[in-house]
This record gives sequence, structure tokens and C-alpha cells, in this order.
Amino acid sequence: MRLLLIGRAIGTLIVAGARVWSQTATLQIKPHAGDTLRMRLDQQSEMTGIKRTSLGEASAMVIGTMSMFSRAIVEGSSEKGTTLLAVTDSVVLSTTDEHARSDAMQAAARMRGQRVRFRVTPDGTVGMAEEGDGASREVAQVVSLMPAAFPKSAIKIGESWIREMLLPTGNQFGAQLSGKLHVTFRFDSLTHGGDWAFVSMRGEMQPATGPGAAFGASLEKGVVSGTMLVDQKRGWLTESWFNILVSSNITQPLMAGVVSMRMQMRITQHMHTVERAGR
Repeated sequence: MRLLLIGRAIGTLIVAGARVWSQTATLQIKPHAGDTLRMRLDQQSEMTGIKRTSLGEASAMVIGTMSMFSRAIVEGSSEKGTTLLAVTDSVVLSTTDEHARSDAMQAAARMRGQRVRFRVTPDGTVGMAEEGDGASREVAQVVSLMPAAFPKSAIKIGESWIREMLLPTGNQFGAQLSGKLHVTFRFDSLTHGGDWAFVSMRGEMQPATGPGAAFGASLEKGVVSGTMLVDQKRGWLTESWFNILVSSNITQPLMAGVVSMRMQMRITQHMHTVERAGR
């Protein structure tokens, strides 16, 4: 009798496990028209620089933090995508670099009150809705944090897929991020009655190649990892955790006596949708 009960228990577990792994979902970013999504973004960056000169080697570290509260107002939604107005309510920036504190305060002041209208397709692709809308570079970068990630069709728990994204052009993370981000995503689990989908990701930054790619501070290598929580009922990326590690190299001396300079930037980000209103 005991062996029979154990056998039935094992059989029940196998069937339950099979049901979990056979669950499917179509992951989408598609918030409801009229909703206001309130978000908090916390970021910490740690930059380490090592400079080699004819006199020896010197290193320095700078730590910076940012806390941003913003709203995404859903102005309209269709099968092709959603139009949102992002409003930055408050920003707090800090840095251990005394020489950069004034610049940080000015950047925070520029970002406060900024309004950016953008469009997001169901797979997560983000684009500016209006050209020349005067949005600051800092706000545009925050808006572009959401990666174009999701397949257009339903997928099963445990399945993976690959995306390649162009890195935003410009001097970010201590290097010219010219190149591609090669990412593998995985649909990890589905909870809360199918409303919450957890997606993990891991990727590598691939620097640009070709003429002119090796001048100045250029990307040497970079890795990205993270987890995203998609609220299927809300149609929004309700929480995310990202870790970014970027190494760059000065291939052309910027001052006399400098032999080489290497920089490493470590960034941790946590975004959380703190409230739902408007419905």
C-alpha cells in the first residue's frame, strides 16, 4: 500500500510538472489606454579608471547614484502599438567626484519636469513619437531602457530566444558605445494565475568594427544580465533588475606622457512600477 501511495504521489508530481512546462503565454507590452503607470528607477554606477604613464600607474574610483520618479501616461493604444507620455517628476543624483557634483546637480535640474512622448510596440520596441520634441539626452536614455525583447507568438515556459540590438550612439558608460548588444532571453516562469511572467536575460556587447572604430575611448567588452517581471494583466514591464559591466580602452593618448588608460563601469539598476491609477 505504501509503495502504491508513493507511486501515485510521484505520478502526480510528474503530471503537475508537465503541465507547468507546457504552459504558454504571449508576452506583450500593451498597457491600457487611460492608465497612468508610476515608476521608480534606482541606479548605482561604479567607475574605475587605471592610467599608465611613463612614471608609473595610478587608479581612481567614482561612485554615482540616481533615483528617479516618473509617470507614463497611456494616451492611446492599438494593435500596432501604444503612445505614452513620460513625465519625470523628480530626480536625485549624487557622486563621489567633487568636481562633477555641479554637473550632476545641473543634469538633475534639466531632467525634472521633462516630458517625452514615445511609442512602444507589443514586443517592447521603443521609439520617439515626435521628432525634435526637445527631450533631453538623459531622459531619452531612460526611456530607451526597455529592450525590444519579446517574440510575436506564444512561447512555452523554459524556451529561449535571441535578439540583437544596436547600442545607442554616444559617450556612455565611459566609452563610445558603438556596436551591438547580443542577448539571449529565457521565459522562466508564470505565476499569479498566469498574470506574472518572469523573463531572464544575458547578453554581450560587441564593439563596432571597421575604419574609425578604434579612435578615442572605445568599447572593449561588456556584459549585461537581468530579470524582468511582466504583468500580463496590466500589459507592462512592472519590475526589472539589470547588471551591466563595461570595459573600455583609450587607444589614442589624450595627454602627453600617457601610455594607456583603461576604464571599467559597473552599473546596477532596479525599476519598479509603484502604483497603478487611472482605471
